[in-house]
Amino acid sequence: MSDIGISPQTLHELLLGSTELALLDVREARWFNAGHPNLARLAPLSVLELHIDAFVPRHDTDVVLYDANNAEDGPAAAAAALLHRLGYSEVRRLAGGLQAWAASGYPVIDGYNTLVKAFGDGVRQHYDTPVLPLAELEARRRGGKSTTVIDARPRAEYEFLSIDGARNYPGTELALRRFAHSDPEHVWAINCFSRTRGIIGTTTLRLLGRAPDAVFVEDGVMAWGLRGAPVVQNAVPVDDVPPEEPAVLRGLAEDLRSRHGLKRIDANGLVRLRAESDRTLYVFDVRPLADPVAADAYGARHVPGGQLLMHFENLVGTRNARIVLVDDTHLLRASITAFWLTQLNQAEVHVLEGDLPSATRAEAPQEAASARLPDASQALDADRLAELLDTGGAQVVDVGPSIDYERGHLPGAYFLLPASLTPLEVLLPSDTAIVFTSPDGAAARLAARDAQRRWPDAMVAWLEGGTQAWRARGLAVESEIRASRLLTPFDDDWGSVMRVFGPRRDAVWDAYLRWERGLGARVADDPTVQFRFFQEAASR
Repeated sequence: MSDIGISPQTLHELLLGSTELALLDVREARWFNAGHPNLARLAPLSVLELHIDAFVPRHDTDVVLYDANNAEDGPAAAAAALLHRLGYSEVRRLAGGLQAWAASGYPVIDGYNTLVKAFGDGVRQHYDTPVLPLAELEARRRGGKSTTVIDARPRAEYEFLSIDGARNYPGTELALRRFAHSDPEHVWAINCFSRTRGIIGTTTLRLLGRAPDAVFVEDGVMAWGLRGAPVVQNAVPVDDVPPEEPAVLRGLAEDLRSRHGLKRIDANGLVRLRAESDRTLYVFDVRPLADPVAADAYGARHVPGGQLLMHFENLVGTRNARIVLVDDTHLLRASITAFWLTQLNQAEVHVLEGDLPSATRAEAPQEAASARLPDASQALDADRLAELLDTGGAQVVDVGPSIDYERGHLPGAYFLLPASLTPLEVLLPSDTAIVFTSPDGAAARLAARDAQRRWPDAMVAWLEGGTQAWRARGLAVESEIRASRLLTPFDDDWGSVMRVFGPRRDAVWDAYLRWERGLGARVADDPTVQFRFFQEAASR
């Protein structure tokens, strides 16, 4: 393997340009959250092999890896070796790592999903999105003034915690509703957990003329809860905002695409883009239900509920790639998504008009390494593992995300982030089998394969179907966290405020909101971040 480095200065020049580049932070999320370049993407070594083919699909993409200091025994070196083994041919490591980047005077930002959150703040300022202070929302409710609160998050997040009485229409699904009200003083109050999705949802409705009286509920559920106002867990929303006619939606979508020159592509154009091997192409299906034809024939990833913008940094690893959006015939979800992603200015975005091309199975550029490499470890089903555990014949090691381990893991299971298998040595030698599990079994299979290679004489297996299959058989899980069972810390926890409960919650939430309010100005100071806002008033 050729070990080629890149200086911070050269990397900065690339980030100012328009060529394709995947800048990947291969540390765990905790350290990424502590500080990273604004345009970096999180790709932790512990899950890199599992996700890299979808995250950076073209194997001759220019990839730059970094960790703290580029040490030879660090994660960047290990990630470079892995990517070369997987067939990635243009891999470099940032000389001196993040420390050298910062020492050269280039910006470092703390937090997670910061680019999109800063973009949301830029949207609020550029389009002059009106804000409804929480005190005013409370006053309207006390006074009986006509107000409809709508939560723009996906249903699972809405159910986690929401403002009492809020409806739930996530993301672009908002714009597919008919926002009419007989009371001229009525207000549509759009919120999310904190800021970004509430801002985007409100601004979208106003720009489309759907709800010129829409306002953003300031700082969302978090600030509402901090005021001691009523919040609800496991809410069941009222669905009383009727859907709009398809012909109206088509007109709105066409107007939005025409007014802003959003890129369009037809079936033949998609075929041409797929044939161009020197450019990266992502296809996203933004419809509510996944289309198996789009997934199988075009490698389309299903991102429903208008969440592609919010999760952009977790889905698109290559900057300046191409994106094609697939939608229902009205195309309004895709058009709204293209409208915002074009202004984010991180990719060339196209809306697919008309039917998909004739179905032909998608061809991966290279076969995934997990399929190429031999897998000598044994797959166990849930019933067989239960038998082994009953007789003391197995030790379970959970290599899935720590948040899933927190929510429920096999009784007595250890936790391990599999960036390194060295912590497993405390379980060896043993007369019992080491059985890996993860939510769906995919990460478990890779960990079992690597452990079998490292310790050929050990008894190693993995749970087929993972913890999901275990639950499906009605077998017990536990949520107790014991320090003695943590082979590695929860370093994949980037510090989500949704994982903080009890007496610490209010202080953490307050600190987070203060951080997010100041984020936009900090990111805007970085010349590599080049949002491109359209010149249009928010209230047309």
